[in-house]
Amino acid sequence: MMDGGARVAPPRYACTWVPGFAAAALVRQDPALRGHPVAALRGASLRTVVAVTGAAAARGARPGMSASEAATRVPELHARLEDLEAERAATGALLDMAWATSPRVELVEPGCLVLDLAGLTALLGDERKIGERLLAAGETIGLPVQVGIGSTRTVARLAARLGPTVLTVPPGDEAVFLAPRPLALLAPPPDLAAALTRWGIETLGALAPLPTPALLTRLGPAAVQLQALARGADLGPFVPHLLPEPCREAVTLDWEVPSLPALAFVLERLLARLAARLALREAGALGLRLTLQLADGGTHAHRLGIAAPLRDGRTLGRLLRTELEALRLPAPVVAVALEAEPAPLAALQTDLFAPPRSSPRELGEILGRLAALVGPDQVGAPRLRDTHHPDARAVGAFPGEPSTPVAGAPPLWLTGATLVRRRLVPARPARVECQTGRPVRVEAEGLRGPVVAQAGPWRSAGEWWADTAWAREEWDIALPDGLACRLVRDLTTGEWAIDAVYD
Repeated sequence: MMDGGARVAPPRYACTWVPGFAAAALVRQDPALRGHPVAALRGASLRTVVAVTGAAAARGARPGMSASEAATRVPELHARLEDLEAERAATGALLDMAWATSPRVELVEPGCLVLDLAGLTALLGDERKIGERLLAAGETIGLPVQVGIGSTRTVARLAARLGPTVLTVPPGDEAVFLAPRPLALLAPPPDLAAALTRWGIETLGALAPLPTPALLTRLGPAAVQLQALARGADLGPFVPHLLPEPCREAVTLDWEVPSLPALAFVLERLLARLAARLALREAGALGLRLTLQLADGGTHAHRLGIAAPLRDGRTLGRLLRTELEALRLPAPVVAVALEAEPAPLAALQTDLFAPPRSSPRELGEILGRLAALVGPDQVGAPRLRDTHHPDARAVGAFPGEPSTPVAGAPPLWLTGATLVRRRLVPARPARVECQTGRPVRVEAEGLRGPVVAQAGPWRSAGEWWADTAWAREEWDIALPDGLACRLVRDLTTGEWAIDAVYD
């Protein structure tokens, strides 16, 4: 196809499909079910099978069966009620998997996505490699993905359903690929399927060449739409999913958990799944939001802030357990949800000539433990308040990206000075003897003696308009043993203190 003299590549699409999505979501939630026949049920009293895994289908279980019939056909069947939270989390994981490959993703239905492959072969390799990449990502998130690739979204979806791994339909071979496929592959309405069967139409190749006007007259618009699908046509435009899904994992417990330490295994599984999704996003967690549903109908929400983005599940688990050690709940837990706040991972080294930066994993874990020990309000980056008071300091949030020092620049404390002044917090009370207003002798814990050299005073004051008014004077002194320190006198009380020592 030509557009203004330039050749435009024909569209190509990939479809990822999870067979028995509701049952696959249950297996993803409980990895112990992997490899066993599993069925997802719906209903209160008369329960019906809505989805089965491949192992259950191979033994004769089918959607639409009653729970009792499925259990009779497959005695070892693990039948569980469908879990909407597990399906929602699995859908989010599928979207993360798709966005890691293509920026244009359409959510067709739960368990089925279509990716626009335009321009991706130059970045990721041929279509076979893209399909294998999607298969590997499906294993990472714990879902049995089948991939189909074709020139239309319909062809890609049908190829994905035929599986079992990656099935590619080359351009121009759509009719040959579709012709022998059974009509049931399109899941037509039962009455329409019965009418076409009476006519002897059982394959897509038999339906596609029929005259469309006659088909519309005899069977209505539904038959015309079915024929368009049998020809591999798309019924609507590509509608990309624009908003990223929250990175959220949840589980409904089969039993009541009376204490948070007993939830350690459940939290570990949720964090492992979150870590896999964060890896697909090439991001880390800057915070975790834990929501607990309690047996008395209440809800407990807790947020864990993390100083540096992390995606290591074990490290996040240690931080979360440390944070929750002192928490006491009024009732047992029946459901758990954990949501990560994604943030880009900081580079460990941004300059070949600058010192290496701290590992985000180690830094985040250390700061998280400190926050659990002294409180989150006491851990952070230092901040100066808008005042001249030397003790007017505060703790604030860490910046998103710390500045990089200039290679070869001296430390700030060496600029224009040869000594380091080390503040004492709190200041050490002292008794000072003065002559003509100047200190001549000092006594304090750990030091005593006459002043052999002095400099000062430097006076400062502030906040005179408020109850927090302050005024002070400062002296630098030296003692006979070579110790140098900073003396401070509070001009409102007359009390002296050792404010700092020089190293």
